[in-house]
Amino acid sequence: MLAASRLWWVRAAAALVAAVVVVASLRGRLPEPAEIVGALRDADPRWFAVALVLQQLSQAAFGWQQRVMLSAFGVGMSRRDAMAVAYTRSAISLAFPAGSAVSAAYAVTQYRRLGATSAAAATTMLLSGVASVGGLLLTYAGVAGPMTVLRQPAIAVAVLLGLLAVAPVVVQVVRMRSRRSPLDAARPPGAVRRLLGEIRSVRPRHLGATVGFAVLNWLLDLACLVAAARGSGLSLSVAHLATVYLAVQVVRQIPITPGGFGVIEASLLAGLVAAGAPHAAAVAAVLVYRLASCWFVLPLGLGSHLLLRLRGPRPAVV
Repeated sequence: MLAASRLWWVRAAAALVAAVVVVASLRGRLPEPAEIVGALRDADPRWFAVALVLQQLSQAAFGWQQRVMLSAFGVGMSRRDAMAVAYTRSAISLAFPAGSAVSAAYAVTQYRRLGATSAAAATTMLLSGVASVGGLLLTYAGVAGPMTVLRQPAIAVAVLLGLLAVAPVVVQVVRMRSRRSPLDAARPPGAVRRLLGEIRSVRPRHLGATVGFAVLNWLLDLACLVAAARGSGLSLSVAHLATVYLAVQVVRQIPITPGGFGVIEASLLAGLVAAGAPHAAAVAAVLVYRLASCWFVLPLGLGSHLLLRLRGPRPAVV
């Protein structure tokens, strides 16, 4: 209870710091509603259509990422199931507080429905999550480069907020391990042993393919933002857009609001304006990107969940 209370205070402090940074960045820079409407009216709808298509391809890459990892354990997953699970997990992450944890639990349930053992389902979820984080870092390293990070103070602020959110969890784990005797520590629980055994059984080619699809997932999501920016008339370089994108993705990991509502929009807008984008065009780009990556995904996720329920459960493997 005490650890949860401390975690709440740390998240509240992180939210306050984020709000102060965003408000300071946007103070006196928000355009009038008429300017935003004018920017949307002058935008190129063809780029917006491209942004929508790219976001659907990003979801497809996420589905294939899970499909490849499940295949490492001999579990078959159809293309339709892969897409349905991907859309449902994305919608859960957007709609619920601490949506990433709820999405992970949902994924394990679906993997078990497909015939995966408990250990294989947990390993798939774990390695898929690690691949997503690694894919994000590889994407930024390849698109923006390390020197861009050093030139952008927003990255340092975002990473600091992320560490503040994760630190209490790490401290709690260390404390729990410190209470165990050396003999207990040398003999992990059976579930942990099975999980470690499943991880060691995964072939490098499956891991490589999973990371590859994770990189493709992030690249297509970034490309969606680039298309929204181009359609709004922004001339920022891809490196600048990638820098803003990474900062927002790091901040997004702090569960301040469900799906980062309000936080992502404000952070994106602050980053684009700080990079030199015209205010009205920046708002238009953010609106289009969030429409494609969030509001369009939510109803598709609900429909995908209903489809999976109609398919009915398969016999679970112990």
